[in-house]
Amino acid sequence: MGRCLASPRADSMSVLGHCLHSRVRKGFVRSDRSTEPERSGTARFIPVTVFTPLFGAALGIDGGPLFQILAVENLALSPTAIGIAFGFGVISLPIQLYASRMPLQRARRNVQLFLMIAAVQAWMLAALVALDVTGPLASTALAITVTAEIALSVLFATAWQPLLSHAADTTQRQRLNATWPAVARGLLAVLLVLFAALDGPGRAGFLTAVGLIAVGCAFGLQRVPDPPEGVEPEGVEDSARSGVPLSKTTRSILVVFAAVNIGALPLWLVYLDTVLWPNANLGVVAAIQTAASMLALLAWRPTKNDVTNRAFVASIILLGAVLAIPFAGDPGTTPSAQVVLLAATAIIGAAGTTVRVAMLETVHRTVNAANSVRAFTVLDVVASTSLQVGLLASGFLIAGSARNTWPVDPYLSFVIAGSVAAVIAVRLSKTSTIDRPSAA
Repeated sequence: MGRCLASPRADSMSVLGHCLHSRVRKGFVRSDRSTEPERSGTARFIPVTVFTPLFGAALGIDGGPLFQILAVENLALSPTAIGIAFGFGVISLPIQLYASRMPLQRARRNVQLFLMIAAVQAWMLAALVALDVTGPLASTALAITVTAEIALSVLFATAWQPLLSHAADTTQRQRLNATWPAVARGLLAVLLVLFAALDGPGRAGFLTAVGLIAVGCAFGLQRVPDPPEGVEPEGVEDSARSGVPLSKTTRSILVVFAAVNIGALPLWLVYLDTVLWPNANLGVVAAIQTAASMLALLAWRPTKNDVTNRAFVASIILLGAVLAIPFAGDPGTTPSAQVVLLAATAIIGAAGTTVRVAMLETVHRTVNAANSVRAFTVLDVVASTSLQVGLLASGFLIAGSARNTWPVDPYLSFVIAGSVAAVIAVRLSKTSTIDRPSAA
């Protein structure tokens, strides 16, 4: 799940004095009492941090595993159709880039709106599963996942990290982006096994509960104050909106996110079900991948030192695990092959998570108040686009791999290439951080 998502997508930003007048609004909006960033009360962000991966998994955001399971087992959708739907999220890019111009004061409300939309979409999926829909009508689920991806890209990704950056210092931010997401992944691992064990009505009830949780998280953010409004220093607004350039370090990190999203097994569950291991328990496989990601997050220790070393080591480990998959053997008949595949799944999940957390924190350290929203929006655009392209390509490659007789099928060749690119990109970004400037 994550592009840069905690993640999903995972995060924070430092900010900013975007601002006009302090005023009281209705609904999800509250008055501001201070012009200083509030560096306490980060517990208010925990519910969204913990449950957002569940929302993404259920709605198919970034190839969510719960959605993959219901798509192949309940709705009988083809790998190609699933891949195309996941890839269609790229249509949100122009809107997302425009959304990066929105002032930081709207961040909390945008996150709340995303959560309310997610609730409605979860209930729509619940209805499809409860009615045992298949055939053309089941394609409604694909439209839901496309719109969920757009909602996350436009409303959540442009708001969540900048909001955290405003409210948290580096230690708090790393805990919100690593420690609490570890709890989220642990919870998701358990729920994946539960979801896989449920029948149709049970899965419909599960999705209904997901929607209710999203509503609860939206109203829980009422306790989070909006970033303050005031009088901006002369020229700040103009320079921020005209596009303060990003540093070489930040640009190199964008390449890392693009590469690692291809190397981290896009549509892995669909590939197993269609090509490599048709009788696999997909819920258990997804839970192992999620639990490994959780352990990687728990192992993360906040530091003020350079974190790119962690990313480089993790990227090499990821590549090694990917290279082991073609030599695993037939998991349908060989228990040792099953062990190798499950171990590779876990290692890739943990290593990919470590790379993302390290590089995300590096971005936080290189941006400034003038370009934080833009930097994180561009980061999410690159990360999400690469993931969606990976998912789209994987849908076609999996279909081709099902008829393949090569030692390494097209899908695995694609994943290996992405893993090699991730190692190279992390190494280049590590080099660029040695004498980087303090701002992006």
